[in-house]
Amino acid sequence: MLNVGERSAEDLAEKYGTPLYVYDAAIIRRQIERVKKAFSALPFRPFYAMKANGALAILDRIRSNGFGCDCVSPGEIYIARRAGFTADEIWFTCSNVSDEDLRAVGDARIVVNVNSISEIDRALTLELQNPMALRVNTDVGAGHHADVVTAGGGVKFGIDLAEVREARMIVEDSGRKVVGLHAHIGSGIDDLAPLIESARRLLELSADFANLRWVNFGGGISIPYRPGDPEFPIDDYGRELTRIADRLLRARDLTAILEPGRYVVAQSGYLLARVTAKRISGGLWWLGCDTGFNHLVRPSKYGAYHHIVNATRKAKTKEEYVVAGNLCESGDVFTRDAMGNVIPRKLDHTEVGDLIAFCDAGAYGFSMASHYNARLLPPEIMVDGPSARIIRERQTLEDLVKGQR
Repeated sequence: MLNVGERSAEDLAEKYGTPLYVYDAAIIRRQIERVKKAFSALPFRPFYAMKANGALAILDRIRSNGFGCDCVSPGEIYIARRAGFTADEIWFTCSNVSDEDLRAVGDARIVVNVNSISEIDRALTLELQNPMALRVNTDVGAGHHADVVTAGGGVKFGIDLAEVREARMIVEDSGRKVVGLHAHIGSGIDDLAPLIESARRLLELSADFANLRWVNFGGGISIPYRPGDPEFPIDDYGRELTRIADRLLRARDLTAILEPGRYVVAQSGYLLARVTAKRISGGLWWLGCDTGFNHLVRPSKYGAYHHIVNATRKAKTKEEYVVAGNLCESGDVFTRDAMGNVIPRKLDHTEVGDLIAFCDAGAYGFSMASHYNARLLPPEIMVDGPSARIIRERQTLEDLVKGQR
């Protein structure tokens, strides 16, 4: 049996139906406190990368704990404002944005974090009055998959080191100031070395910027997805970053920003689903369920591991199953290795009708979900101790055609 907070996962599924996203508020609080404690020796402001999970109820909890918000689209800015973030608590990090995106930023207090010299040119042409930061490619990249490494060679993110001086001069020649430097090297990083090396390079660059207010070291820190994996050493990260950055930051009255997303919310989330089929194919037992990669795409897209448990029963023995979804796609399989190959997973003995839970699904789960195969998006539930409440309602068929003509 699986409990989320003080609530039985089986009872939640019976009450709200499946598939169902469930979040444990206590785990979000724990992760928030870990972030704040680890970097408390620095002049520090935590931000939250809302692309990980943009549910209003989650954003509200994070905002009320002193976080700012990193947004990557006008839509995210809109949601952040709806959740209560003020304009001066938001950074808009650009990535090949359009003129319409830049105009839609709106409030001139939002920091516009540009990704290229051409974005600087367009922001100046549009006469945006927003504070400007530069996203820099420090030439140090890391991450759990090639598709989430966001610095180093051959990536779409950041101003190359060789162009940073030119970027600064373009901004300053226009009469504007660069108020922030930013580097984000990837997602799902479990090693301190690349994070610290990127930070060191960013700090070296800061000496050439007379008007800085913030140095944003990015996010990307991982969580232990597999049972037995170690926790990310966030306290060690805080100590090492303090060692290399604290004196410089205080001497220049600068504020350090870190912008974790996954680390704050991933472990809080479960995707609950019912087993709908059990069959043998290719000499392996297959379990089918009432969700698919339209609700949790990470295993199919990245070969990512999500621990799966039988939330209905605890058996004396483990059996091997391939777990597949309900989409009309051969690639709709949750049990894969890092290369994306389909492999069986050991679970408690499972039958049709049992409830299974995909663990650590609080980040890049619902936020990457789609209507593929005209499947509805699941509801989201927040559990806090014994209480549970709907924070996003289950969709109806009418939502599939809303806005169409």
